[in-house]
Amino acid sequence: MARNELLFRDLNEQVEFVATPLDSDARTFEFFCECPDVDCTLRLPITLAAYENVRSDPTFFVVALGHDRPEIEEVLDRTDAYQIVRKRGGAAQLAVTDDPRS
Repeated sequence: MARNELLFRDLNEQVEFVATPLDSDARTFEFFCECPDVDCTLRLPITLAAYENVRSDPTFFVVALGHDRPEIEEVLDRTDAYQIVRKRGGAAQLAVTDDPRS
């Protein structure tokens, strides 16, 4: 499950890379749901500033409402469009080890 979430996080890093030159922290962009479901194709409307807040900790991920997995993560925050979750245990260790920003 954690590997799939890392894949979507890497894709979202590319979304952010493309969106950053547009220089609009208030504008929303469509980021991929970073849940462990390999069939999930949901896009989440998030501002660059909000996504940067999620990426401030390598164990934080953004997922669609209801896409959290209590066995490996806890919900830290919830908006009308998405949730921010924090990985625990082995999933957290993998997230830190494979963080593209580290």
